[in-house]
Amino acid sequence: MRTQSAVPRSTQETQEELRALLRSPLIERLFEGRQVTAIEEGGYFPDQNNPGKWVIRALRAGGIETFYDATRADDAQSGPVDELHGDERTCAERPALSSIAAAPEDCWSEACDSDSPANHRVRALQECLLADNSRAVGLMVDELHRDDAPDEWRDAIVFAAENVHFKDPEQQARVRSRLRELALQLRELSRAGTEHVVWSAMRRFSSLTPPEEANDLLEFLDRKGVVDTRMVALQCIARLFHAAPPSDPAALEPLAGRVAEYAEKFLDRDVFAGGENSSIARNALLALAALGSPKLQDCVARVNVLGRRWLSRQVRRQLQELLDSWESHRVEPEGNPAFKVVEAARATVQTAEIG
Repeated sequence: MRTQSAVPRSTQETQEELRALLRSPLIERLFEGRQVTAIEEGGYFPDQNNPGKWVIRALRAGGIETFYDATRADDAQSGPVDELHGDERTCAERPALSSIAAAPEDCWSEACDSDSPANHRVRALQECLLADNSRAVGLMVDELHRDDAPDEWRDAIVFAAENVHFKDPEQQARVRSRLRELALQLRELSRAGTEHVVWSAMRRFSSLTPPEEANDLLEFLDRKGVVDTRMVALQCIARLFHAAPPSDPAALEPLAGRVAEYAEKFLDRDVFAGGENSSIARNALLALAALGSPKLQDCVARVNVLGRRWLSRQVRRQLQELLDSWESHRVEPEGNPAFKVVEAARATVQTAEIG
């Protein structure tokens, strides 16, 4: 396999092993239907945003490293993964592990050994997920709730939780509650790299949050502590309602009101600027649209007053993409207040002459 982006040389042999593993019967034991799950050095998957390209994801104790714009060399003995037939057809939709090197019980022992280095425990945990997914996921849930877990191991579990499927509703509730708790605790710390752990915990916590309980994200819109959680919180809100608008927008008025405050503030002509301010403004506007809030129209008016052509183009594109997503998920435009709010706002975005 070759890539156009920088892939560590140390992964090349692993990638060759992985290609063989992807065509083996063992694929039936892998993580059941996950599309993008973290992999130890060399797992590759179709890039959903770039047809014909692949994404390589590597899981290490310090987090997940992602390499985009990868290409896969043709295999003389078989077609591309997505052209395989029979049971192997699901290969492109499931993760793969780089190797199966240790006996299952040895892996369990190392994964549970608090004295073992975090990177060794991560590798062992991957093997456990392959050997007995349900048991390994249970181990992750338990380890996530340990208050005495070493920082590096706890961080690795948080990163891994973002890429593991929790089937059991009770586990989902426990993981969601714990990740929210950790995100609130860790954002107070100044330790290097903590922000990535906090943001990962927020993303997974929000993905496990029922849309009707989106107000739980409200406290992350306050800038408290060392780690700034505002941008990720806005992105999580928009993602939560990417498939469908809220069924009861009035119940989420506290959240919509706070988001509107950000949009109005950062779209003010005396505050608006490139970089972080611009990103917060655009993400706040998109989150407000996803919530179907009537306050969206006033914020679009502020975009028009700013008169920045590039901003107007991006806002119009984002609103249209949201409408397209709702339609693709069979949200009926007729009789849907949120759809009408976003549609009307998109129509009033002006093409500026300056900017």
